[in-house]
Amino acid sequence: MRANRSRRPSVMTPWRWVLLVSLSIIVILTALNVYYRSVQSPVWEEERNAEDQAMQVGSLSGVDSSYHYVWDEPVWVVKGKDHNNDITYVWLKNEESITLRADQGKTKAEIKDSFMQSKPDALIEHIKLGLFGGEPVWEVFYERNQAGEETHFYEFYRFRDGSFVVSYKLPTR
Repeated sequence: MRANRSRRPSVMTPWRWVLLVSLSIIVILTALNVYYRSVQSPVWEEERNAEDQAMQVGSLSGVDSSYHYVWDEPVWVVKGKDHNNDITYVWLKNEESITLRADQGKTKAEIKDSFMQSKPDALIEHIKLGLFGGEPVWEVFYERNQAGEETHFYEFYRFRDGSFVVSYKLPTR
């Protein structure tokens, strides 16, 4: 028979396992954060540059929001307030810009109300400002059920007066 030997205590106690797992999670989260920031930094830099440019050319005192918009050509749409505290939009193209106060055109709510009166069965995905044919427009992207199929559409309305410009129907699957 074998002699009863005492076992040496394990190096990995429950407390050490908790510590190891915790440190591993921290290292993984830190690495993911560093990766995310390195991937996003060029986008953030471009957005900052567009906002700075809009503040200069549009005489904005502050910026509320901005986004990159592409239809005919790439453009930055920046919303801010001018020195009179009026809401102002700036469309930044490559070599030129368009600056209009919100009161010089239709609001998003007005476009939505007008649109829903003409198409009450539509499900609006988004309404946003853009540029179509070099002119500021409201883009309405929506879905309708036609003949049992869900069909998506883009419709454009002039920013200044809300008049209809054009509609595009996307092919169904």
